[in-house]
Formats: sequence, C-alpha cells, structure tokens
Amino acid sequence: LLNDEEELGLLKYMFPTVEESELKNISSITHLTRVEAANDNPRITSGVSTRTSVEIAGLLFDGFNLMEAADITIYPQYDSTGGVDSERTFVKQIVQKFVSDGSDEELFTDHEIEDND
Repeated sequence: LLNDEEELGLLKYMFPTVEESELKNISSITHLTRVEAANDNPRITSGVSTRTSVEIAGLLFDGFNLMEAADITIYPQYDSTGGVDSERTFVKQIVQKFVSDGSDEELFTDHEIEDND
C-alpha cells in the first residue's frame, strides 16, 4: 500500500487538472482509513484501496464533488449495521472532515484524531 504522500503523487500524476487540495483530501481519507484498519482494535475492517482513491479522483475530474464520489465509491464498501456505531458511520465521519460545508467550524480537532490513532 502507498502512504499518503505516495498516493498524492500518483493522483497528481494521473489527474493533473484536478485541484491539488482535493487530491490531498482523497489521500488523507485513504490514509486515515488504512491507519484505523491496522490498529489493534480497529473500528473498520479494511482501509480504502488505491484503486478506490483513483476512482474517486476520476469522479472529481468528471465534475462530481468529494461527497458524491464517496457516496458512490467508499460507503458501499462498509456495513451500515449498527447505526451510529457502524463502520459506514465511522468512515462518513472521516470523509466529512474533508468536505467543506461553508462554515469555519471543524468537525474534528487534530487532537481528537491523534487520540484515536
């Protein structure tokens, strides 16, 4: 698996016209899911693959936004059983950290993310 910097480099190479900040968001999401899946007590069974990150970048290239791309590519990979404690809800929270809703309020602080790692 690629680390977040290598993933970003690949995405920039494959999709040079997509905004770098969007590609960085994709690589960060994939990295966070992989780190979580590798934990001793993971909340998800697997991380987002490089193939999926390339698919997301392709959707952004085609005019989709990150939330729409995640709905199509990421969320179906995770089980929604368990409601708010489900894998899908956890992954949605990770993605939402990188989706701008127009406000300056942060969904998670860096401190909270470090505590979970």
